This record gives sequence, C-alpha cells and structure tokens, in this order.
Amino acid sequence: MVWSYVIRYARDLASIGNVAGAAAIKNAAFVLLPSIAVVLSGCNNPGGIRPSGAPKMLPPEEALIFPPPGGPEIISVINRTFSNAVQQDVILRSDARTPGQNYLKIELFGPQRAEDTGKDGLSSGSLRASSISREIRAAVPGASLATSAEYLQNAYGAFSYASGRGSGDDTCIYAWQHIRSPVDMRQGFKNLGRINVTLRLCQSGVTARDLLTVMYNYTITGSYDAEGWNPYGTAQKPAEGMGRSGNPIYPVTANEFPMQPGIQTPSRPPVQQTSRPVMRQVVAQPQPQLPPEPQPIINPAPARVVIPSPTVASPTIARPADVPKPGARAETRRVVIPSPDCASSGEGSQRCN
Repeated sequence: MVWSYVIRYARDLASIGNVAGAAAIKNAAFVLLPSIAVVLSGCNNPGGIRPSGAPKMLPPEEALIFPPPGGPEIISVINRTFSNAVQQDVILRSDARTPGQNYLKIELFGPQRAEDTGKDGLSSGSLRASSISREIRAAVPGASLATSAEYLQNAYGAFSYASGRGSGDDTCIYAWQHIRSPVDMRQGFKNLGRINVTLRLCQSGVTARDLLTVMYNYTITGSYDAEGWNPYGTAQKPAEGMGRSGNPIYPVTANEFPMQPGIQTPSRPPVQQTSRPVMRQVVAQPQPQLPPEPQPIINPAPARVVIPSPTVASPTIARPADVPKPGARAETRRVVIPSPDCASSGEGSQRCN
C-alpha cells in the first residue's frame, strides 16, 4: 500500500516534464525513503516483551548445586544471569525458630552467551574477613556466630565456617568456599573459571557437626560448555598401590567417615525442670512407748511378819535383805489395864487372886 502511494506521487510529478519536476522528484525521494524504511521494519518485527536480567524462579530439578541425599529439601531456585557469571540461590526447607531462610548459593564465573554480555558483571573479588562478617550478620540476624579456626576440606577443596546458637535451641552455621584451580595449572588458557559456594543453615536439636555434613556432601551439577573452563584443576593420579598385587584394600566402617549424610550426633535428653521442694520444719513426733514384755512370775519367799507381844519385848530378829527398812515411828507409852479379877482394898492398894 505504501509503494502504491509513492508510485502515484512520482507519476504526478513526472507529468510536469520540466526541470522543476525532476528536482521535486529527487527531494521527495529523500523525504519518503526514511519513513518507508521505518514502516517496513515495523511490519517485519513480531513484537512482544523482551525478558530482562531480573531474577527468575526455576524448579528444583534445574538447580546447579544439590544438598546431600536425605535433605534438607529444595523448595525453589532463584536464578540470576550476569555478563560474566550465573548465580543461583537454592532455597532449602527450614523448621528453625531463627529468622531468615536456609539456602545454598552458588556463583559460576565463565564465558556467557552473546545476549548476556550487555548486562552488569558480578563482582569476583577475593573473600575478605570484613565482607564475610557483614554477610553473616545479614544472613543470621540476632545470632552470635564465631568463625572457626579449624582447617577443613571437602571433595572440592578447603572451606571455612562460623557457627553459634540461634533462637531457642537452634544451631546455625554459615560456611563459604572458593573453588579455583592452582596457579601453576592455569596456563595456556586451561583450567580457567571459578566457583563460589555459600551455605546458610539453621536447625533445631542438632550440633554444628551435624550441619557440616551438608558442606561435605553437596554436589555441583552445572558447568560451562567451554574447553578451557575447569576450576577444579587436573585430576589427581590414583594411589600407588591401586590395582597392584600385594596391596590389599579392606572395607571401611562408618566410624572412618563421620561426616556422611544422615549421621547425627545423639542429642542429650531434655532436662525436665522440676519445682523446688518447699522446706518445711519437721517436728519430731514422740514415739509411743510399748509396755515392757511380761517377765515370768517367780514366787518370792514369803515375807516374815513380826507381831510383838503385849507384855514381852519384841525379840531382835535379823531383817531380811529383801524387806525394806520401815520408817521411824513415834514412841508410844504403854498403858497397863488391870484384870477384872482384882479387887481394891480399903487402903487403896490393889490385890489380885
């Protein structure tokens, strides 16, 4: 339709047949050609929304790093694309009381696709103690985590961690690892690239040793499709005695691999808080006295009773030892009563037959 208007307009100008008409045709061509190009480009563009470099939600199966078998479970994956790297936050299930979200974060630095070169680049500077402290405070707010001075190493190399107590009976760790091939292997555009791994994990009823099993047993599943990209370095040679006679290899036991997934330190039984007993004054109650046991009856010797004669003085008899001594008695006067057979004389004397 646009071309039909252009041709009709050119014919009208050509009918003039003079120099002025030719100049007008030339000026019209310069004016109409840019507008025609814009119209044609609009007809060829299908339209639609162009996705930006904003974070995207991916299903768990598209994660570039996986926790060990047995958990913690992957909830979702947040993917970000930069001009020099790909970053994923693998969100893990959390049942802790400490505020924040458990996650495994991975950053893979390497050659990107052409459509990602125009975006901002991800900083790949070395890890510093000051930056790690800020990350710990942001990842585990309100908890006091202390950095461990132990040298630890998993299948990908050395790593560090900080651990401490969270809210309630939660134990929290924040671990980080920088994976890169040694300097002597990065020659001739080989063994290039790097990977950063960060773990934030809080769980109740466990120890820091139990949480470290995630750092010892996670798996990186993503890589760049480039010949020189290999942050792990050249593979090591097998042991000298591997596959040779005279070097027996025996089965291992679970005690030789204490950081295997699923092995947890047995927790102590919770201490039940009991109320303090009330101190009461104990009054000693008198014990009832039982009657003495009956003794066998023994017939004692009969007591001697001495009856004094009214006229004869009492004979002196030895007092038995078992007879108590009588008390002192008051002395009485003896009264003589005359016999009725006696008669009185005139002289006042008494005479008895």
